[in-house]
Amino acid sequence: MNGKKIIAARHLCPLLIAIFAIVIVPTAKGIDVSNDRAGAAERSFKSEMAGGWHFVRTPNPNGGPDAISIMHTADTSKSDLDLAGLMIRCREGSPDVVIVLLRAFPLRARPRVSLGRLESETRFEATVAAPGTAILLPGDAATLVNGSWRDQKDIFIRVDEGQTTIRGVVTLAGLQGAFKVLVASCPGQ
Repeated sequence: MNGKKIIAARHLCPLLIAIFAIVIVPTAKGIDVSNDRAGAAERSFKSEMAGGWHFVRTPNPNGGPDAISIMHTADTSKSDLDLAGLMIRCREGSPDVVIVLLRAFPLRARPRVSLGRLESETRFEATVAAPGTAILLPGDAATLVNGSWRDQKDIFIRVDEGQTTIRGVVTLAGLQGAFKVLVASCPGQ
């Protein structure tokens, strides 16, 4: 990997965390987004886990449950630059799988997402969350973590919306352990 790609990879994880803490957390819980966003990001707890996964806990500024997720950046040597990475976050009932992009799509868009190995993909119709950089997969996507992703080294991701296609790869090493920590940390689990 050349020096520019290493630098880019090091900057993507903080970007993922900032996107989650500043945008997705407030809008997902119906929190007033005019609150002190920078303060919420600074109070976030984050730690690196096996395989390069990151555990992030962000306090809800209005009280209530913290926003909790695990994240991994895309492999910059095998991915389009618009793919930031993969996030799995706590949600009522079951975890949500979110693809994080650097390019924003319209909120009304319904991107088609393919995940898995190139020869055996699972396809979903997804939704877009504010500000348009979070692609939310349907609830049953989380079953892939303990299903077909269990024995995979990497996951191929393709997001198609209109004339735009974003492709990339996220390493799955360490996902099983990180997912167990996420589920154990989710409120109500």
